Amino acid sequence: MPFDPAQRLLIREGQRVRLTLRNRTMTWHPMHLHGHTFQLGDTGPRKDTVIVLPGRTATCDLAADNPGQWMIHCHNTYHHETGMATILGYQT
Repeated sequence: MPFDPAQRLLIREGQRVRLTLRNRTMTWHPMHLHGHTFQLGDTGPRKDTVIVLPGRTATCDLAADNPGQWMIHCHNTYHHETGMATILGYQT
């Protein structure tokens, strides 16, 4: 589904949020989250970008501690420009 600025993944400040990024394509995607860092799995490193390999899934846990509207997008510019993005938005 292409980027729609009216669509948001809604969260609340103070939540522990789990993002599951599924790559159903045959290309790799470096997925980047603005405004936060996340942990990969239960004991993985803290990052703001994760490469999701073809046919694979990445699980990212983050603390909702930076209110605002934050973009999540593929860092491959040609993917981002075609709509591979969404907004992580805090509810007020």
